Amino acid sequence: MNALLTSEIRKVTTLKFWWALAIAPIVVGVFASVITSVIANQLGEFEEDLQIAGGVASIGLYVAAGAAILFAGIFGAVNAGTEFRHKTITTSFLTARGRDGVVAAKLIVTALFGLGYGLVVLLASLVCLLIFSQRTIVLDGAFIGVVASCLLAVVLWSLIGAGLGLLLKSPTWAAIVLVAWLPFGEGLLSLILFGVGFGPVATALPSNLTLPTMAATQLDDAGDLASWPWAPLGLALWAVILTGGGWFLARTRDID
Repeated sequence: MNALLTSEIRKVTTLKFWWALAIAPIVVGVFASVITSVIANQLGEFEEDLQIAGGVASIGLYVAAGAAILFAGIFGAVNAGTEFRHKTITTSFLTARGRDGVVAAKLIVTALFGLGYGLVVLLASLVCLLIFSQRTIVLDGAFIGVVASCLLAVVLWSLIGAGLGLLLKSPTWAAIVLVAWLPFGEGLLSLILFGVGFGPVATALPSNLTLPTMAATQLDDAGDLASWPWAPLGLALWAVILTGGGWFLARTRDID
């Protein structure tokens, strides 16, 4: 397994996409944190009337985490699907003792890079909050819990992206599905489901599970969102279903 992990890491680091995909969420996180900090400073004492947990400035942290989630998912899709696109997966399977080891190593490396994306983006966002926000940022247990929950969501979405890459055998289509679904598609579907009385189904969709997962227990009173620990468990179940399905197809279907 160590050899397979080393091989997968080298495959990622020899290409430019891993760091290119990290640039956008870092930039988004930095700008979001600066902008929300400035808004919070302008609101002054009126900020408390909004009753936002963590203050207005903390919204920048959630935006940063959301950007990290999207691009970690795209990374997972590209990392898992690229070898199928270029037909180098055949060599990887033949040189390993079995397909399972190759797929497992690919998923582990994807999760590690997803965690790295989350750490870098959230750290950059936190630094901006500390620099630009006039309100004292309290790094207490609740705040650390939110950061840890955001990191969990980023890792799970990187695996969801990898699962799509394995299922579709295409980094392009997997990335398109993520970009279309995460910011737009699920929101539209949720509106339809809520409108026809299928709200519980909409609540169980992956994007709708992501926000309460990131917020830890801060949104447990929101009626239309899942509460802890059901939100992260539901999101983890989506990751298991997609990666499991992709793994099954990768080990059973014919390869070119």
